[in-house]
Amino acid sequence: MKVIICIFFIIPALLCKGQKKFFTEEEFITVIKKYHPVAKQATIDVRIAEAEVTSSRGYFDPVLSMDNARKESGGINYYNHTQTEIKIPTWYGIDLYAGRENITGNRINPEETKGALTYMGFSFPVLQNLMIDKRRAALKQAKIFRDLSEVQRSIAINDLLSEAIKAYWDWWEQYHINQLMESSLQNAEKRFAMVKTAYRLGDRPAIDTLEASTQIQSFVIKQNEAFTSLIKANLQLSTFLWTESQVQYSQPADVIPQEWSTNEIVTLDGLLKAVNFNPELTQYQFKLNAREIEKRLKFQLLLPEVNLKYNQTGYNFSKTVNAAWFQNNYRFGVSFLVPLRLSEGRGEYQKAKLKIEHTRLELVNKQAQIYNKMKAYYTDWQQTVAQLSMQNSLVANITALQKGEETRFFNGESSLFLINARELKTIETKQKLIELKSKNRKALVSLKWSAGFLMAKAHCSLSMQEN
Repeated sequence: MKVIICIFFIIPALLCKGQKKFFTEEEFITVIKKYHPVAKQATIDVRIAEAEVTSSRGYFDPVLSMDNARKESGGINYYNHTQTEIKIPTWYGIDLYAGRENITGNRINPEETKGALTYMGFSFPVLQNLMIDKRRAALKQAKIFRDLSEVQRSIAINDLLSEAIKAYWDWWEQYHINQLMESSLQNAEKRFAMVKTAYRLGDRPAIDTLEASTQIQSFVIKQNEAFTSLIKANLQLSTFLWTESQVQYSQPADVIPQEWSTNEIVTLDGLLKAVNFNPELTQYQFKLNAREIEKRLKFQLLLPEVNLKYNQTGYNFSKTVNAAWFQNNYRFGVSFLVPLRLSEGRGEYQKAKLKIEHTRLELVNKQAQIYNKMKAYYTDWQQTVAQLSMQNSLVANITALQKGEETRFFNGESSLFLINARELKTIETKQKLIELKSKNRKALVSLKWSAGFLMAKAHCSLSMQEN
């Protein structure tokens, strides 16, 4: 009993020490978006996707190369071959070349031209890889995945905020239940002092002092339980609180949750109309776009591979540039390749089409799930709104009955037992009201989460100081 009384006196001192500061839901969200590791990881994923786009652009970077080969055997200089070339890949599959080649030696290949030559030319596919090839597909898909990473970042933060805001309203609930128990305990102590004074004056029987004392003992236990629950809720909330230097911290004791408000208007029709903007759904459109590019690329395997290559050569680069094509000093080639059964092409193209169908079915299924979740959460939220109205009325009526019983008690027409019973009922209905308010906000959070709106919450200035 001494331990309970000791805790009873210490707890209010800790809670009431210093000036209270409100920590609103919006401020809490701002802290999470700025500092939580999951939010930062999601941002890093976006930056990785941007780096992948930069990497894919490398397929179209000009390439400067130099090759030197020399052979000597038995005192004979067979050849000395030096070649410097710049290659410029273009978006349309055409590769441009320009370079200088120098071949000397006593036993060079008769196909080669001895001495120094400059050349310029091009190569491009005629059928396969003309409309799209691996490098163009890689860059297009990298851009899609970059945009997809932004959507997936929204999904990750939307999920994080759903969990975090519910923890905030758990903390709000336990804080106000603890405040209710503290206030009830203080009222019970005042009543006990009054009854004890009345007993000494001979106005009340001794049994009333025992009745008042047991009420205090009951409230001490309830308040201790409420404070324990508040500590746990505070610790759970602190798991979402991080500093800029990535250090987790706990809330100061003088921080309290925001006041209750019911200023948000949500309609199911409005949510259903905006559901197509839900990041859970929009991500599938990006996936489908990437699948379509893959299908186009795989279709190229069904086409014959025909490549053309042309080089204009000369001993002087200015003459090489200005020389007439296909008349003198040129090299031209055509290559042709086609698998007779096209097994790889048919199989890869079929897989690409099936992947698209698979993704579309995922989209349809996810859309149905989101619609059903939204309707279920909207029903829950509406129920809590209706219950809140009834509970507010019930609290007012029960409180009025308790005050009436107290008036009868002062007039000598009632007993302390009845007052205590009325008071317990009042506390029960007030606690239920607090729980309903918390449930209402958590239902609203679930509704917004299912619609993908939590990520869209506006930023606000942060007033809570980091500890």
